[in-house]
Amino acid sequence: MGQFRYKALTTTGETREGVLEADSSTAVFRNLRKQGWWPVAASEVRAESFARFVPRLKATSFTPKEMAPFFHELAILLGSGIPLDRGLALIVQRTKQRGAGKASANLLSKIRGGSSLAQALAANGQFPKISIGLVRAGEASGALDTELFRLSEMMARAAAIRSEIISALVYPVILLLTAGLSIGIIMTVVVPEFVPLFDGSGHLPPFAFRFLIGLSQAITHWGWLAVTLSGAGLITMNRLLQRSAMRKRWDRMKLLIPIFGGLAREIDTGRFCRTLGTLVKANVALPVAVALAVDSVANTAMAASLANVVKTLREGGRLADRLVATGQFASDVPSLLRLGEESGRLGEMLLRQADISEVNMRTQISRMLAMLVPAITLVLGFIVASIVASLMVAILSVYDLAS
Repeated sequence: MGQFRYKALTTTGETREGVLEADSSTAVFRNLRKQGWWPVAASEVRAESFARFVPRLKATSFTPKEMAPFFHELAILLGSGIPLDRGLALIVQRTKQRGAGKASANLLSKIRGGSSLAQALAANGQFPKISIGLVRAGEASGALDTELFRLSEMMARAAAIRSEIISALVYPVILLLTAGLSIGIIMTVVVPEFVPLFDGSGHLPPFAFRFLIGLSQAITHWGWLAVTLSGAGLITMNRLLQRSAMRKRWDRMKLLIPIFGGLAREIDTGRFCRTLGTLVKANVALPVAVALAVDSVANTAMAASLANVVKTLREGGRLADRLVATGQFASDVPSLLRLGEESGRLGEMLLRQADISEVNMRTQISRMLAMLVPAITLVLGFIVASIVASLMVAILSVYDLAS
């Protein structure tokens, strides 16, 4: 017997956490289901406390990008009539990724020990809650392969969006790093070479050149301090943002930033609607589906507002009206969802709204890059031009002195 820390959802979408004494995580899931709850995760207390000090030992490198083809291949195998344990064994033999192989072997061991796939996913600790919810819905309806296909498609879309955002930011980041390195070399190597022109001449250099020399000397002598303080500031900020209250304030401020705030809101809107739509089409109870979908929202301030929707849904009313009350969505989002509720096609409308949000996200990224890259180029060009102009003024003043 051991103690297991569990997390579960009630039929009304409320989150329940606690510790149960049981022989295994499977027994914990069995006890939670007897209470009418929806088990999400269960882990042994001793293993969890040790992983807190050595977090790298708890998780493998099974990334969400690798999960999409994993679930897709498993869905194909199950759809072909291959038993679950045999399908996982084939994946273990064929996979080349270390993280995917270890995760598959872990799932296979738990399933052969009597666990269901949803229980094995929850006990593993790496898989998102949406995957556990969809797999449990598929097991209950007898259409596990269909839900795995939906899950793989959703994860593939999420990975594609993430990759698209990262790719869009590569060029501006490279431009900033290259220009910053070039300016640093000019200020620390090139500019000091002009100082001997005025040594012993008794002539006071122009103000622009004196300012440039002072800045060059400050970078040369105190640059290490600026880098150290910047690093310490980033580490301190990261520690502060690990506190839920500070993170929520920071995320709330990010939503107010022009352009960037709208983009973050659009990304999270798409994630929430696609996750919720997928769960609704899998016939998961709406309060439970909303509670699971909230976990897909990255912005904690937005997620906190949406978490309140789960509580208000128990009082009755429509989902669209509750979402309007949060103030986190554009006006067209609740209108489309209201249409879905009235026509009985809420899941379909949620997925359609997710598609719309993805299109809006791509449009905003294109516009942002269309403004960001020229803005960076102009600012860096102005800095370089100012340095060159200061050096030219200094050189011309030397010629005037000689004449």
